[in-house]
Amino acid sequence: MADRPILRFPDPTPFTRKTGKPRTPPRPHGPGKTIQSHRFQRTFERLDGALNTDEPEVVLRQDPAGIAPERALVFITAGNIQNFARAASDIGLEVFAETELEEVLAFPEGFIPPDKEKALSRTLYATMPTLAVFEQILSLWKAYQNGESKPRGAAPWWNAFDLLLEIRPWGPEDRLTESAREVIEDRLPLDDNKETTLEIELWPTINQAKRASWRKETEDRIAGLGGGIVDRSIIEEIGFTYDAILARMPVHAVRTMLDAPASAGGLATLEGVQFILPQTIGQAVPDDKESDTGEGESEGNFDVAAPIRVALLDGTPVAGHAALDGGVVIEDVHDLVRLSTVDQRYHATAMASLILRGDLESDGKPLQDTRLVSIPLLVDSDSGPWSPGDKLFVDLVHSALVHLLTGDEALSTDVFVVNFSIGVPDNRFAGRISALARLMDWWSVKEGVLFVISAGNIGDPIILSGISASAFEDADENEQRGIVRTAMRELSHGRTLLSPAEALNSVTVGAISRDLNGYTAPDVSGIIRLEGPDGQTPQITSARGLGLHRSIKPDILEIGGSQEVRAFPQGQNTRLHYVEPSQRTGLIVAAPRGGMQGTLKSRGTSAATAMATRAILQSAEVLVGENGPYEGQELPRWTYALLTRALAVNAARWPDDARDLYEEENHLLGPHQHVRAKEEVCRHFGHGVIAPELMRHSPENGVTLVGFGSIRKDQAQIFRMPLPASMSGDRVPRSMRTTIAWFSPVNPARAQYRLASLEAVIADDVDEEEDKGWSLALKSDGPDANMVKRGSVWSRRMVNKKLTVPDFGEDGELPIRVQCRDTSNGGLNQDEDITFALAVTLQVEADVQYDVFDEVETKIRLRLQPGAH
Repeated sequence: MADRPILRFPDPTPFTRKTGKPRTPPRPHGPGKTIQSHRFQRTFERLDGALNTDEPEVVLRQDPAGIAPERALVFITAGNIQNFARAASDIGLEVFAETELEEVLAFPEGFIPPDKEKALSRTLYATMPTLAVFEQILSLWKAYQNGESKPRGAAPWWNAFDLLLEIRPWGPEDRLTESAREVIEDRLPLDDNKETTLEIELWPTINQAKRASWRKETEDRIAGLGGGIVDRSIIEEIGFTYDAILARMPVHAVRTMLDAPASAGGLATLEGVQFILPQTIGQAVPDDKESDTGEGESEGNFDVAAPIRVALLDGTPVAGHAALDGGVVIEDVHDLVRLSTVDQRYHATAMASLILRGDLESDGKPLQDTRLVSIPLLVDSDSGPWSPGDKLFVDLVHSALVHLLTGDEALSTDVFVVNFSIGVPDNRFAGRISALARLMDWWSVKEGVLFVISAGNIGDPIILSGISASAFEDADENEQRGIVRTAMRELSHGRTLLSPAEALNSVTVGAISRDLNGYTAPDVSGIIRLEGPDGQTPQITSARGLGLHRSIKPDILEIGGSQEVRAFPQGQNTRLHYVEPSQRTGLIVAAPRGGMQGTLKSRGTSAATAMATRAILQSAEVLVGENGPYEGQELPRWTYALLTRALAVNAARWPDDARDLYEEENHLLGPHQHVRAKEEVCRHFGHGVIAPELMRHSPENGVTLVGFGSIRKDQAQIFRMPLPASMSGDRVPRSMRTTIAWFSPVNPARAQYRLASLEAVIADDVDEEEDKGWSLALKSDGPDANMVKRGSVWSRRMVNKKLTVPDFGEDGELPIRVQCRDTSNGGLNQDEDITFALAVTLQVEADVQYDVFDEVETKIRLRLQPGAH
């Protein structure tokens, strides 16, 4: 039982969303219909001429590089066209993708960026017109060109024509992106007579017959080029469509494609193909395979009748290990266990060990009311755990989740969290969300399950420009960390999140460099530790954010073992490598060697992710445990998932190292660039380093409350938080952290992939002005207020930077309005319920004579009594 338990909000009151003053964002300007008509005259004249023939489809298709029916068509516009997808749908045009492209400095004459900006934003719309749709588009174009009035609902088409930069077919360069080409080329064997694998994604149309036709055409082309089909996947769900082929191709055919993607008869000219990708290969960074550490001891046993609340998607753990026996159930959904050598099952064994017992020396206690189900997705071998080469990884993950979560024979109805310490090393996030991340977002919305995903480990060396190895070694710890931060800033674009860490609805975890066992390895010449005195420095290999649309990623950081580095000379520069293998540092975990008591030390984002999963499960135990806010209740999966997600982010704090980085960025960027400076901090630290104890009980001199509810578009729920009377009139430093977590519905066909945005404001009446000081004269401290609005967790920490005296009286309360809006210009269904959780921590950050917790608890208990109002 916690001494200072987390408290429960009284049930909220439904209300409407506070909309505030409508704001029209600045838009670019086009050159006008005269210039636009001239620029696109030939394209539309050709279309008009073909439509007036007896066989328009045949005429249009005679040009393989021209626009034609059933051929993917791309509109690129300046800026975003509001409601374009809806207007396209009205004429029967399916929009497959709405993608925000990089801004450009060079653009056609007559285009003016908004607000005197120098760069012009662009949006790509990928569509698939039929012959009838082409007739509609041509009719609209002629009306626009002639200056006619817009037909009802056609305003987005007029805007699109005004701002049209380009209209063309989806071509080979779209299907085979530069980043994909680089990876495919890197993987090619030198011998042209050998084979390699490619992953081919078809357009995700809901028209099954059309996809079947594309699939056959693609498979025929593969066979004609001397290749073969290794695997197929067709996932057809409401809200998620995936149709892909894993092909085995001769190396010489792939080289030809890379050299000349547009050559007739190649894979990149297939009209039904959206993307050609290197095979998605899941990997878990293997732990050191050195001798048994001889450290750590298991305390207590698992309850073999306890519910299975957590799933581990990884390799195969050694379930009979003394630290795991009775706590792990293996479900070999894909028949992979037999392929994994027992004495190589390091990674999954370590992950299960950390989830169920934590660091075996500093902790070792089993989870009280939880067992773990392991579904192997990787094959453990001498080279580490890898996904099987003959399977599409997205399909492998999907089928595992189907077995786990759905149907009458679901493996567990109690699982609410899935640990995914697997990354795709060759897929570093560069703005386009991967199919794997989209799949996880869809599952979160469908089943209310929380994915805890490692940010990924980037093992590439770090180049320190203009400093010698000896000078770096001689520098003090603060100088060394500053030098490394400068280098990481320059390398940030190459050290981004590994797929699927960009998933919107997940908790993405980065690693801080710190051990838990209290042991410090003796100094060795040439080995350097970079963590600060507070042990809150990110590991240099931990992948950096941000996420989709610059949302905060990673979400949190957790302890991942102390990481040491070595400096090597490289001309006038220094090359920094992390020390691997090593048993000097790390978290102590169960290992497959050394008998059933074997242990070793583990480091990295995988270890941090497992520790975060453990903290989430422990907080779930406390929520329904003795004196907990939902004591004795069996909460639904959604509620467990969202409450613990909210508590995890609410318990995160920026450490001193983050604030040092912010000051450096502010200095480098100059005045009025605090938002960019905070974005850089979030790349490294996300919302902060979590304090697991704050996920389980209220802080000293403070109180944490939680609640949950459901909400729809343009609705609100008001939670009322009692304020401690003793705080009124007291000039003391205070803070409040407010966090909302939800699983946002998503639509990959929209530029605004996230459909629902939630936020909290203080407002008791719909007409009341928002109190930006939250009745306590508070101001934001941490990530920028606009940044926290970009994901599916909204979290703000506020402090009173100037000591003021609040005045709210004996019965003071804080009405917290949780409200929902559509972020996608009409994509969110008015009738869709969005389940959410709220966590709020109010704290006095000084020694005072009163206890905030006691005063709030007394008021909460009175309000929760039957008949209380």
